[in-house]
Formats: sequence, structure tokens, C-alpha cells
Amino acid sequence: MLSSKFIKFMKALNSGKVENLSCVVNLGRVGLRMAEEYSTRFDLLEIEQCLFLSQFQTPVLEKSEKHLLQLIKKHDPIFSLMEYYDNYPYSYSDINYFFKGCLKSGVEISIKAVNPMAKNNYFKTLLKLEKSLKFYNFFMPWLDKKYKVNEILKDLEKHSFEKFNLINEIKFTKNMEECLLQYKKYNFLKRVRFPKIYSYLSSNNTVVSEFIYGDYFYDLLHCKQLQYKDVLDLIKIQLFFMLKVGVFYNNLHSGNLIMNDEKKIYFLDCNAISVLTPRLRTDLLTVLEAITEGDFEKLAHSFNNMSQEKLSKETIDKLIINLKYSFSTDLIQSNGYIIKFMKLFKVASNHGVIFDNAIFSIFKSFIYFNKLIEKTKSKNTSFENDFKIILTELKEIIKKNK
Repeated sequence: MLSSKFIKFMKALNSGKVENLSCVVNLGRVGLRMAEEYSTRFDLLEIEQCLFLSQFQTPVLEKSEKHLLQLIKKHDPIFSLMEYYDNYPYSYSDINYFFKGCLKSGVEISIKAVNPMAKNNYFKTLLKLEKSLKFYNFFMPWLDKKYKVNEILKDLEKHSFEKFNLINEIKFTKNMEECLLQYKKYNFLKRVRFPKIYSYLSSNNTVVSEFIYGDYFYDLLHCKQLQYKDVLDLIKIQLFFMLKVGVFYNNLHSGNLIMNDEKKIYFLDCNAISVLTPRLRTDLLTVLEAITEGDFEKLAHSFNNMSQEKLSKETIDKLIINLKYSFSTDLIQSNGYIIKFMKLFKVASNHGVIFDNAIFSIFKSFIYFNKLIEKTKSKNTSFENDFKIILTELKEIIKKNK
């Protein structure tokens, strides 16, 4: 049954019909995580397929009710340190449940606890898929040749182990806080916050942090209270970490961002970070500059510099023509500016440019930016101009600090 659902999803990918891809939810949490992995793989899928797969989140799955005392043993030291706690969760995320409590010191806390049964079932399902793939690859060789399913499942397993081990959240949060401290002189970074984590109360399956009061981005979007200028700040912050620091928070979605009354933006669930090498950051900045300048010759050569296998002069000449054509057609002009980036990367991939896998991680953030821009930008506002300003400011910062 599981393998048949998996094959149905792969056939949906192969059909090219975006509406068929909803069947991925039939694979449960593994399916949603697989959709996330594929949503940035512009080298394997059409851009419309990537965008469709990026919309799936854990809330579309039915969740069993879990209480705090079902997830944390009664003799755990945390209970002796709390004045009170809620036994019912106030939120869900993946295989995790969130509970509010208060320490005897008066500090209000959030307790994130893993559902061990959901975690075990997740990895059992993933293992079954990996085993069934060996069989199906024999009869359907296009699965791995066209969609690199082995690579996707291995990446999924690696990323899942990383995210589901809550010790990593403690480590990654500390890493990001150290980066903030290092660059505290930049005013735009003063809006960024990460919740304080109480490491001595945390473990592989539990993270205890300060309870954050504020509004989730999904609530702000729903009530039309999220401002376009806030989105621009978020983009500038994220691009700074990508292009300057080389380490960035890679779990952006509206359920992981909270804005408090002081307009500080809290990044929650810091259980996934990505790293870009200095060479990749330089190449990425050059590519983004070339796109904003409309310099397609420079863009083609920049893509070639990024490629793990270099293109011939003849191929580069063809790439220049097709990049220019793709950017100017009515089809691509109807898309958001950031989605145009993705389409240009797709064109480069179609001409033989082979990207480092790290490049795909940035598009999770880019796709999310595009969604925020669509919902907050006024019709008379040019995001293209605003993006140029952001990129120019960041380039000056990077140049000064070399």
C-alpha cells in the first residue's frame, strides 16, 4: 500500500500535471517532507511543480491529541522546577508538541516535546520506501534517472535526523545568536531575535525556551497586518546571512516567525540551518547582480562559474540567448520577480549547469519571500527596485568587510 502511494506520487510528477501532486499527502509526514525536498529542486522539476509542492505544511495532517505527561516522564526534573504547566498543547509542529509552563522563578516557558511514536513511525515509513525503491528501480529506471529518488530520500533522511534531534536546535540557535552578536553594529539586524533556550532543562527529545508573546506571521497575514516593509527587512536579514555570513536559518515559514509589540522578529524552531561556502556566496551575489542589471552575458558566465562542470563556448552563447528570451517572455513576466530567479536557474540547469546542492537550500527562503511579497505589496510598488536597493546595500557591507 505504501509503495503504491509512493509510485502514484512519482507518476504524478512525471505527468507534468500540477493538480495531480496533491496525492503526496497520502504518504503522511514523509510525503510532506518529500514535497519540501522536491520543492526547491528546479533542476529536476518544472518551476510550477516546485511552487505547488512548497505549499504543503504539517497542519494538513490529522494529529492525535497528546498531553505533556504522555511525552515527558513524571519524574523528570523539569516538573519540580515549575510553578504550573498546561497539560494540553498550544501548538503542533511536525512530530512536536508545544506546551506552556511557568518556572518557580516566575519565568514563562515553552516546552517543545517530541512524540516518540510519531518519530519512530516516520523513520519506519522512510525505511520501507528506501527498500521498495530498490525493487521499483529495476522495473522503472526513470525514477532515479529523472528524479534522483535515491538522492532525495538520502537527503530527506539526513535532514530528518538533524531536525528531529532537538539537541541540534539548541546548538543551531547558539550558532545564530553568536552570528548576531558578531554583526550587532548593523541596525537592520537589531530586529532579529531567537528565543532564549534553557539548555539544562532540555534534551534530545525536549527543548525548553522562553515563551514568546506576539503574533505569528500567519495571523498577521490573515488579518492583513503584516507590512510590506517588514517583508523587505526579513529579506534583507536573510540575504545578509546568506551572502555575508554564509550560515542562515533554513526553516522559514509563517508558523515559525513571530513579531512582538516592539516589532522584533523572533525566529522559532531553529532546527535547520544551511551553510554556503565563500566561493558559492560570491558566485550567488554575482548572479543576483547580473539579473538585477539585466546583463545576461554576465549572468551566463556567472552560472558557468558556479557549475561543477564547465560549459563550452557554444553552449554559453546559447545560454545567453535563452536567458534573455526567458526573462522577456510574457510567460515569465507574469511571475513574481523572485520566481523569475528560479526560472533563470532552471534555464541554466537545462543547458548543463550543475549546481552545488547547497544552492537548493536558498530557494526554500526565496519561495517563501515570493508568497509574502504577493500578499503585502501594493500594485504601485516595484519590488524589483526594492530588491536592487537591498542588494546594493548588502554589496557595500560585504565589500567594506573584505
